[in-house]
Amino acid sequence: MRRLPILLALGAAALLAGGCGAKAQVLMPDSVPLAIPAAPMHVVVPAAPEPPPLPIVETQVQTTPPAALNNNSTRGRTDPPASRPAATPAPAPVTPAPAPATPTPLEASAKQGELEQNARTLRDSAERALDKIDYKSLSGDGKAQYDTAKRFLKQADDALKAKNVVYAWQLADKANTIATLLK
Repeated sequence: MRRLPILLALGAAALLAGGCGAKAQVLMPDSVPLAIPAAPMHVVVPAAPEPPPLPIVETQVQTTPPAALNNNSTRGRTDPPASRPAATPAPAPVTPAPAPATPTPLEASAKQGELEQNARTLRDSAERALDKIDYKSLSGDGKAQYDTAKRFLKQADDALKAKNVVYAWQLADKANTIATLLK
């Protein structure tokens, strides 16, 4: 008799477990087609009209008569024939006004000495700040930033030797910024 309740329990469990093994059929409702919106209006911009063509000015090229090419030192001066009309001078070609000269960074100027001094001061400040940092205690990213600052200092030195003080100042400023952030 003891076996009967156990058998009934096992039979009930088998019936219940059998229902879990079957896949449930998923019923999808018929989908409603989406409403397609109308295309947006297109804005058509008319093409810009072509500028009118420039007028073509024909100029006559005057040649020197062959008699004028001869050496007139032995003969007396001959006047040109009076029937020839007076030559009109050709209009001078229009040249644009030259642009004002702007000094390039490599040119000597009054502020170059001051800028060079500022670049050297920034460079020295960055080098002092990097000397205070313990390289071994930095993380991987910190070491990469430290190396980048050192490269900027080297490039700033090279730029100062080449008298490119603007570039040297920019590099020294970058190195100083990185060094102060690493503190």
